[in-house]
Amino acid sequence: MNLAVIGAAGGVGRRVAAQAAGAGHGVRALVRTPEQAARLAALGAQPVQGDLTGDWTAVLGGADAVVWAAGAGASGDVQAIDGDALIAVTDELARRRAPGGPARLVVVSSMGVDRPEQMPPFLAAVLRVKARSDAHVQASALAWTVVRPGGLTDAPGTGLIRVGLPAPRGMIARDDVAAVVLACLNDPGSVGRTFEVVAGDTPVAQAIATL
Repeated sequence: MNLAVIGAAGGVGRRVAAQAAGAGHGVRALVRTPEQAARLAALGAQPVQGDLTGDWTAVLGGADAVVWAAGAGASGDVQAIDGDALIAVTDELARRRAPGGPARLVVVSSMGVDRPEQMPPFLAAVLRVKARSDAHVQASALAWTVVRPGGLTDAPGTGLIRVGLPAPRGMIARDDVAAVVLACLNDPGSVGRTFEVVAGDTPVAQAIATL
């Protein structure tokens, strides 16, 4: 499978690229800087220069599936990245679908998008933006999956998770979120599913198969 990873320089996206390349998949990774390109190339990905607020479409070339793992972060433009850019990617994939472009999209979103009022106040505005772009993905004709992880950590992955909607609040290693993304790409039953995921006691592939 040939993957396009958008947000490949981030914590989850970098791990998706590394795990996918390690599993033998072709990976095109959207990056903004030469330093990011060098890091992704060292992981076995093919870096593609671009910017989500400018020209990013080259990363889609030859892709069978697209992974969205981008986010503005605390100091970025949430509306532009988490909102408008994801909507633009969805629309571009829908436009390309007829001539045979990639129709599979896995989005890494956030826990609590459907209930921002229950989340910490500093997250509420971000979650409302994500709610709009997630809904745009869900209303599309693409073969989509929306993954909403709990709090992210850099701890080593355990390969054990818990999925649901809603799932109990909790944490999850970025390694395990990346493994969830790849499991969704390998499991047709995850198409059209939105779910939250935290650390748990069920192996990733088994948990995804229950969706």
